[in-house]
Amino acid sequence: MTNETVKHVTAENQFQQLITSSENDPERLQIAYEAHRSNRNAVFRNQICQVGFNEWKEDEILSKVLEVEKGLTDSIDPRHNLAFWARPPQHIQDLVYKIQQEIGPLIGPGLWLVPPDHLHMTTLEIRSSLTGPEIDEIASSLEMSGVVTELANYTLTHRARLVKPVISYDTSAIALSFVPAAGEEDRSEYGGKDDQFTYHHLRSDLYNIVTQSGCPIAARYTVPSAHITIARFITPSGPKQGQSDSPKEVSEKASRLIHEIEDLNHELRSNVWRRLGNPSQGQWVIGHEKGLELMKGTTCITFLATPKMVSAHPIGPKRVQSHNPTIALALL
Repeated sequence: MTNETVKHVTAENQFQQLITSSENDPERLQIAYEAHRSNRNAVFRNQICQVGFNEWKEDEILSKVLEVEKGLTDSIDPRHNLAFWARPPQHIQDLVYKIQQEIGPLIGPGLWLVPPDHLHMTTLEIRSSLTGPEIDEIASSLEMSGVVTELANYTLTHRARLVKPVISYDTSAIALSFVPAAGEEDRSEYGGKDDQFTYHHLRSDLYNIVTQSGCPIAARYTVPSAHITIARFITPSGPKQGQSDSPKEVSEKASRLIHEIEDLNHELRSNVWRRLGNPSQGQWVIGHEKGLELMKGTTCITFLATPKMVSAHPIGPKRVQSHNPTIALALL
C-alpha cells in the first residue's frame, strides 16, 4: 500500500499550509483539529447557555424543502454545489443514531435529525452556491479530465484514520466530529500501517489532484475539521405550526440540550460508553465500506431524488466490482 502524498503542491493549497506549519507531524495536526472543535464548542456553549438566549438559527431553505416533501409547498433550493464526500460506515451510522435518540426529544420538531442515507463528511468542497449550468460546466470539465475515478479510488492506497468522536454544535446545527489519528491503537483491520498519512493529507492531496486537472476550487471549508452533520434546526411545520415556545421555554430547552451534549461528550472521551456502545467503534478509516463520492446538485435535492452510489473500490467486506463513477445528486 502506497501512502506518498502528491507532489507539486500549489501555494494556494490551504490544507498543505497547515501540514507545513505542523512540520508534517500527525500529533500536531491532531492538536489543531482538537483546538478548533474545542474552542468552537466553548464559544457556542457560552452563547447558548447565557441568560436571554431564545433563538436558534433555523435553516429556512431546508425547512421549505422538507415542506416540499410533505406536499405543503413547491419551493426550490437555488444553491448548486460540487464536492467530494466520505460516507460513514455502518458502525459510525449506528453511533450517530444512538446520539440522535438521546438529543432529539430535547428539542422536538424544531430539530431535524439527518437520516442515515444523508450522513456524509465533506472531504473536499469544489464549488458551492452557483447556478445549475455553472456547476454542470465545472463537473463536465472534471469528468473529462479523467481524474474522477482516481479520486473515488484514492482511499484504497491512501488510508486516513479518524478517531476520538465528540459532538460539536453551534446555533444552527449539531455534528459528530473527529480528529486525525496520531498513533492511537488501531482497532481496524482496514487501517494503514501507520498514521503518517492523515485525513488532512487526504484533503490536501484531493485539492492538488483537482486543481492540477484544471478544475477551479473555491472551497468554504478549509478549517481543520472532520465532521458529520447529524441534526439541523428548522422551522417546524404541520398542525402545531405557529405554536412556538416562549423565549423562556426556548432558553430552558437549549440549556438542557447543551447539558446533555456535554454529558455525552464526557462519555465519548472516556473508556466506558454506557449509552453509546463500544469505544472501539469510535474510529473511522476513510473509505471503509464505500469509497469517496463526487456529489453534484442543489443543496437539498436528496429529498426529491435518491442519489446514486458513485464510489468505486470501497475498503472492507462490502467491496464491490470496480465501475466508472458517475456524478450524483445529493444533499451537501
